[in-house]
Amino acid sequence: MPDILGSSSEEQTLLRPIALWAARFAEEALAVFEIRHPGDVRPREAMEAGREFGNGKKRDKNLRMLAFAAMKSRKDVDEPSKHAVQAAILTASVAYTHTDLQAGLQGIRQARHILGPIVYAALALETAVNNPILGNDLLQRAVKSAPPEVGRILAHMPPQPHKEARAETLFFELDSALRAL
Repeated sequence: MPDILGSSSEEQTLLRPIALWAARFAEEALAVFEIRHPGDVRPREAMEAGREFGNGKKRDKNLRMLAFAAMKSRKDVDEPSKHAVQAAILTASVAYTHTDLQAGLQGIRQARHILGPIVYAALALETAVNNPILGNDLLQRAVKSAPPEVGRILAHMPPQPHKEARAETLFFELDSALRAL
């Protein structure tokens, strides 16, 4: 299948509203991390860099470096905090989604750059208080507020597989709901 876009600038144009959408929900999850680790700003910096990309800033080395720095903040933290950090990292990663990898496992992984901030934000909220209703609610709100660019890109990628683990279930449910819009 050919690339859905003609150029890198067209690709970035599609990814910018997705980055803003992702940042909105990743920020909700960051509260979980920041309450538990108030001195560590690395995840917020990664999420904010993703938001800045969404607002028109060029994707650059700094965006990658902030995402890599946030990865280090996952060490020695609890599960809800790890999920919140992952949501922030993936928000920064939206800018680097490869829309030309549209098949097989590579396509599934690239779609997770788009779906991941929402899924991991949901996991952070629900594992923080052991209540899956919070994760389901976040997914529903994300689907209702998804920009049309999400569907346009996902339509060219393989659907998420249905598996039993909670994260996999959330990826499948979010992907399916967004494709149905």
